[in-house]
Amino acid sequence: MPLLERKVEEKFLAYCLSIGVQCKKLRLASEASWPDRTLMYRGRVMFLELKRKGEKPTPLQLYTIYKLERDGFTAGWSDTLEYMISAVTQWRDSVDKEHNDLARLRS
Repeated sequence: MPLLERKVEEKFLAYCLSIGVQCKKLRLASEASWPDRTLMYRGRVMFLELKRKGEKPTPLQLYTIYKLERDGFTAGWSDTLEYMISAVTQWRDSVDKEHNDLARLRS
């Protein structure tokens, strides 16, 4: 039996907090297609749309994700906790690498 969406979100939020990534749920009244989660780490932002197992984003949600990516943000969606954890871990690691590379350039 798949985890309920709330339980998946709770596990994902706990994981994000454990690796130092802020994970906020924003509700924009004017944009129902906005991704569920806004992740913030070291001045960078990532947007994730979380779906129940087997569900897919609406066409408008996919278009919003596309627009965010086109504008230079990291954005995506998933219907599995494992993928969400993998995506945020890879993103955080790339932000750390960029941060460390810049620190080396400054010294």
